[in-house]
Amino acid sequence: MENTLNQMLHKKSPGSGTLLIGGAIGVGMTAEAAVRGGADFLLALNAGRYRVMGAASLAALLPLGNANTFTDQFARREILDRVSVPVLFGASCFDPSTSPEKLVRQTCDVGYQGIANFPSSIHFDGRFRQLLEEADLGFAREARMLAQARRAGLLTFGYAKTRAEISMLIDAGVDMICLNFGWNAGGVQAVAQSFTIAEAADRARRIFASIRSRAPQTLCFVEGGPIINPDDMFRVCDEASADGYVGGSTLDRVPLEISVTERTSAFKAFGLLKQANTAQTRELGRAARIAGIVGQSEFVLAVLEQVTRLAGTRIPALICGEPGLGRGALARALHPLSERSGPLMTVRAKNLQAAPEAQLFGEAPRRQGMLAKPDATVVVENAEVLPHAVQRRLVDWLEQAMPDTGPHAGPDQAARLVLVCDADPGGATALIPELAQCLQAGRIEIPPLRERPEDVPALARHRLAILGGGQQISADGYRLLLAHGWPGNIPELRSVIDRAALQSAGKTIGSGALSGAIGHSPSGDTPDEDPALHPLNERDWLLDALRRNRFRRGDTAAYLGVSRKTLYNKMRRMGLLE
Repeated sequence: MENTLNQMLHKKSPGSGTLLIGGAIGVGMTAEAAVRGGADFLLALNAGRYRVMGAASLAALLPLGNANTFTDQFARREILDRVSVPVLFGASCFDPSTSPEKLVRQTCDVGYQGIANFPSSIHFDGRFRQLLEEADLGFAREARMLAQARRAGLLTFGYAKTRAEISMLIDAGVDMICLNFGWNAGGVQAVAQSFTIAEAADRARRIFASIRSRAPQTLCFVEGGPIINPDDMFRVCDEASADGYVGGSTLDRVPLEISVTERTSAFKAFGLLKQANTAQTRELGRAARIAGIVGQSEFVLAVLEQVTRLAGTRIPALICGEPGLGRGALARALHPLSERSGPLMTVRAKNLQAAPEAQLFGEAPRRQGMLAKPDATVVVENAEVLPHAVQRRLVDWLEQAMPDTGPHAGPDQAARLVLVCDADPGGATALIPELAQCLQAGRIEIPPLRERPEDVPALARHRLAILGGGQQISADGYRLLLAHGWPGNIPELRSVIDRAALQSAGKTIGSGALSGAIGHSPSGDTPDEDPALHPLNERDWLLDALRRNRFRRGDTAAYLGVSRKTLYNKMRRMGLLE
């Protein structure tokens, strides 16, 4: 025991600048965590136990039971033999039936390395404190216990607040004196303070100077009061040249309050976010089913999110992209997604050439135009061929139906206008600028299939499911599909899958059948002109997929439609793993 105590005491010499940290602990889990964090010794105190039970440290002074028995039970069961640093027993001297000598003897017998005077009479004052001293149940009794413990070879730790108490501890020869500033100011159970940090530092500086003038080998500690975080501790210890700090509430109650509150809040927030994500996923799935959209790329998800958000508003829409991308289906899907009660009317702009204004806006005195139908959705495909005069009329109609005079302006039952048109590679449309500007907020651009090859496997599998027959595409077949440019977009892919399915007698559609089908696809490509008909070897195929996905293996596996394990096995076989 003596060697252990000497090692702990000699970790620093008084005034050397290295701080010793003690933990006033009441539960085993916190004790082990404090030691892992670097605590040099632990104090097993009943106040620590009351704190983790949800009570204030002040409960340690109340007549709630035998403090010494209470402390010894949890300390022996949870702390004493479970940590690698000295454990000091917090002994109460208030019980007149238990002498200080008996307390020291019991502490030695159990195997504690030291003793501390806690709960202590230093937390009482006035007439009650005077009566305790007169009854020999006060601080003088605590000092005698510490002196007896020192003679018994125990490490001694004395709590004190006043110069008189400190003088008695010096006379008792204690190893460590802790200047206590009262119950802690931090956390939910904060206690009002009589000291500021600056005042605490100044007081500690003066008191420690007097201690060292009388007992140079005594280690000086601070604890409690306004010291609620490491910055506060550093300031007080630095200005006072303290040898160490003891954390009670600051090591268990305050961190526990903060971490449990923040972590619970985080879990709660995650749960709410998960609910929102689940609801959003359901909405996106509903939008995909109604619009007939199939795919797993970020482009498809972005389009679905745009459509879902747009459906809940009265904003007119503009669907742009190349032919063969399902633009019309997406435009028509806005009607059921918006849950409008009026009719859905779809018309091609080229069919409006005879009398477009009359069909759209009506003709006096009897003919009602499509845009006059209450709560209707009017979809105009190939809108880029509308005469400019009609487009300007649409601008006027939109400004009347959606006047810029507040969020609830305009007739609630106005029809919604949805235009579908081609977009050039730069994103521009053939619409007049005024009309394009009016529709900018509700503009949705659908990227061509060549820009989102990761959707090709999903579209191919979806088409096979529609065809029935239980056929599947081989790995080299998918490799061929991914390498093709798909100038005809989705209709071309459907045609290729249909033709290849008919040409394949078995359940697996290979690259040969797909190569022939691509050569006869509606895009007009011939086998000699299409580089996809000369597929990459498997190694180059994997490298191409990895490059496309910036060498992110999870994304690459999803892109190729294979599992991560399959991808790793292929990469290892091809020598692509380091």
